[in-house]
Amino acid sequence: MRMDNLAKALAILIVEEGNYSYVDRIGYAPSKGLALFYIREALRDLHSLIRSGEVKAEGAKELLRGLDFNNVYKEIEDVEALEDREDLREALSVLASKALTLSASALKRGW
Repeated sequence: MRMDNLAKALAILIVEEGNYSYVDRIGYAPSKGLALFYIREALRDLHSLIRSGEVKAEGAKELLRGLDFNNVYKEIEDVEALEDREDLREALSVLASKALTLSASALKRGW
């Protein structure tokens, strides 16, 4: 399970708004239901940000250009299909780690 596009979505919120709350919540979510809830909330905020036309940070714009929402949809289905709690924790930890890595890389390019 790659979850690269979900990671990009979270990274955009970090780069553009300095918002680490979603990556933290998702990374520590104790259940699949709560993880999906946090993912939904993050995507809602991303949707609002895109609609507003207020994406200013070049790193966030670059991540947004590479974001494939069809793959986001598939990655959400992958999270939904996880049955084992250990697999869920691992997948969410990888997702959070990827988001942090992508955002740090985008921020570094902006220096």
